[in-house]
Amino acid sequence: MKETMEFELFRVKLFTAAVDKGFKDCEVFYASGAMFSLKVFEGELREYKSAGNAGLSFRGTYRNGKMGYAYTERLGEDIIPFLVDNAAQNAEIIEDTDTEEIFAGSPSYPQVNTWDESLAKLPAADKIAIALKVEQAAKAADPRVKGVDWCGLSSSEGEVRIANSLGLNLYERTNFAGVWSVPRVQGDDGQLKQQGDVWAGKDFAFFDAVAFGRYTAELALSHLGAKSIPTGKYAVILTGTAMSDLLRCFSSVFSAEQAQKGFSLLKGKIGTQVGSAALSIRDDPFLDQMPGSSAFDCEGVATRNKLIIENGVFHSFLHNRKTAKKDGVAPTGNASKRSFKSSVGIGPTNFYIVPSDKTQVALMAELGEGLLIDSLEGLHSGANPVSGDFSVSAEGHEIHEGKKGRAVEQITLAGNFFTLLQDVAAVAADLEFKDRVSSPSVWVRELNVSGL
Repeated sequence: MKETMEFELFRVKLFTAAVDKGFKDCEVFYASGAMFSLKVFEGELREYKSAGNAGLSFRGTYRNGKMGYAYTERLGEDIIPFLVDNAAQNAEIIEDTDTEEIFAGSPSYPQVNTWDESLAKLPAADKIAIALKVEQAAKAADPRVKGVDWCGLSSSEGEVRIANSLGLNLYERTNFAGVWSVPRVQGDDGQLKQQGDVWAGKDFAFFDAVAFGRYTAELALSHLGAKSIPTGKYAVILTGTAMSDLLRCFSSVFSAEQAQKGFSLLKGKIGTQVGSAALSIRDDPFLDQMPGSSAFDCEGVATRNKLIIENGVFHSFLHNRKTAKKDGVAPTGNASKRSFKSSVGIGPTNFYIVPSDKTQVALMAELGEGLLIDSLEGLHSGANPVSGDFSVSAEGHEIHEGKKGRAVEQITLAGNFFTLLQDVAAVAADLEFKDRVSSPSVWVRELNVSGL
C-alpha cells in the first residue's frame, strides 16, 4: 500500500510538471522484476543468483504534436525535471511521421490469472532440492548417463503499472518458473551425446522432478548410435520443441509493424489461404499457468483471444494502437515493451499452433517413412524472416514403417517457412508451453535434407 501511495504521489507531481512544460496527454509505465536462478552439478549447488530491477518510463504528447519519451531507474521528486526536459527534447527531434496517442482505456478488462501464490512463497531451499532431485533421477536412469552438465531452476516475478492523464490506471503482477536438464550420455562405441528439455510453469504441484529427470535421460539416450542419412527430400515430423523454435524464429512475420515496413511476406494476405487446412494459429492471453497471459498490453489496451490463422486462412496481424490506426483496424492488445526503457513495439501473448486430438505416435504411423526431427540448431544465423528461407543443423530419428527408428545426426534441414505452412499435413495433440511461442508436433509433407 505504501508503494502504491508513493507511486501515485510521484505520478501526480510528474503530470503537473509535464503540463507546465507544454505536454498535453501524459503516461507513466512502471515495471519491476526479480529473477532467481540456480545450477547444480554432481549433487552440489554450483551457482546461485538473485537480482532485481525497476524503472519508469514517461511519454507524453508535446505541444508540437509529437510523442516524447524519457525513462528513469528511480522514483523521486528530484528526477521529475530530468524526465520532463528529456521527453520534451526527444519530441522536438523525432522524425517519425506516424502519430502516437495516449489511450484512455478499454471499456472493460478480463480477469486473468497471472500470479501463483505457491510459487511466490516457495523457499530457495525447496528450489535447490527440486533441481538436485532432477539431476539425481537423470543420473540414476541408466549407467550410460555420465553426468548432467546443465541442470537448474529459475523463477521470475514482476509487476507493471500503467497510468495516464486520461484516467487510465492499471496494475498487474506476474510470476513464472522453469527447470532444465541436459544429460550427457555415452554409448558402447564411445559416442557422446547431449540432449535435454525444459519444463515451464507456475505451480510445482504439477511438476514431477523424478519423472522429468528420467525423461531427459531417455531423450539423450535415444540419440546414441546416430548417423547421417542420404541427401534428399523427406516427409518430416517436427516435434513440439523443434517446431516451437522454428515458429519463434519467424514470429515477427505476424507483426503488423514488420508488415508495414515491408518485412513480412504476409503483407496484403489478410483473408487469403496462407497455410494448409490442417493449420490454425492462435494468440491467447487468457491461458492459466502460461508466461504470456495478461489482461492488458503495455498501452493499456485490453487483451483478447484471437485466431491468427484458421484452417489455413490468415485472419489478422498482431497490432499495437499505432499500427492498427494505420491499417484502419482495431488494436489486438499486442503492444509490447522489452523493458521500461523501450518504446512501444509488438509482441505475442501465448502464441501457438492449435493442437489436434492425434498423438505423435499416430502421426508417425500415418506418415510411414520419413524423419522425426527434435532438435534444430543455428536458427539465429540460418534463417531469414523476410524471405522465409531457412537452412539449419538438425538431429532426430528415422521413421520406418510408421515407428520411431534409429537416431539421425549431421544433417541440414532446409526449406521456406511460408511454404512449410502450406505443406502441413497434420498436427499432433502434444502441445506444451515452455515459452510465449509454442507448438505441438507438426507433420510437414516435404523438406530438403542434406546428409551423406
